Amino acid sequence: MTKSPLSIVKERFGDDPKKAKQKLVEAVKKAAGKDLWLERVSEEKGLEHVSNKKLLHLEQVFEAVSKEVGSRDQLIGQIAGLQGRSKDEDYKARLAEESTPSLWDRYRAVQSQAAGKPAKD
Repeated sequence: MTKSPLSIVKERFGDDPKKAKQKLVEAVKKAAGKDLWLERVSEEKGLEHVSNKKLLHLEQVFEAVSKEVGSRDQLIGQIAGLQGRSKDEDYKARLAEESTPSLWDRYRAVQSQAAGKPAKD
């Protein structure tokens, strides 16, 4: 049986739900850094009102991107390069409008297509 997002957060960051949530938000911000983050969060609510599941996913994606590719711009360059469109600036500009998790999914799909394998989750 899989664990709930709340139980994962409590396990990793402590038993107090409010402090654990705040630590998770800080972990997401740290993982994102300035190279991966797009400011698309509501100014009124902030990340504190995002679900634990989404925050855990964001942290995982940001860490994977920074570990494998480096930055958001490098990720966009890798996607364009794998698709044979490395000189297409309009395509890169359109990719830059997408969120980092969307770009990461696209990168994995394009990478597996280039290797001749089907994409897997």
